[in-house]
Amino acid sequence: MDAPQRKEVPAQTVIAMRHEGNHDEIGKVYRALYEWAEQKGVEVIGKGLTVFLNRPNEFDPKSAVFDVCLQVPKGTSGDENVTVKELAACEVYAARVKGAYDTIPAHYSELLAWMDADGAEVAGAPREVYINRPKADGGGDPAEFVTEIQFPIG
Repeated sequence: MDAPQRKEVPAQTVIAMRHEGNHDEIGKVYRALYEWAEQKGVEVIGKGLTVFLNRPNEFDPKSAVFDVCLQVPKGTSGDENVTVKELAACEVYAARVKGAYDTIPAHYSELLAWMDADGAEVAGAPREVYINRPKADGGGDPAEFVTEIQFPIG
C-alpha cells in the first residue's frame, strides 16, 4: 500500500446499482451497469467506484451492501434498476493498493490505523476507486490492478 494522503475529491454525478451479497460479485454488477449504460446510450466518464454502505468494523465480505457506480454527465436519467446520484465533494484519506482485489480488505485496517494516528475521523462510507482495472470482459493481470481506498473524513 502506498503512503496514505489527504486529498479533496470533487462532486460527481454517478449511475449506481445497489447490491447486497458477496464482495466477489462486484465484477458481475459492474458488467451489468456497463451494459445498461451502453443500451441506454449513456456516456461513462472517469473511473468506476464502489461505495460500501456497511460500517468498516461491521464489513462482512460475504454479505456486503454496496453501490457500484460509474461517473456520468449531469442530466443523466436512471430507471427502476439504476439510480442517478450526486456524490458530494469531500475530503478523503486515501491510499492506493496494487494487486488482486482479494488483497484489498486487509488494507482497510492499515489505512484506518494511519487515520487514527493522524487524528482523522471517518465521516462517510468508504469507497474503492478502480484506477487500473480488469478489461470489460473481466480479463487482465490481477497483479497489475490498482485500487484507491478512500475514507471521507471530517
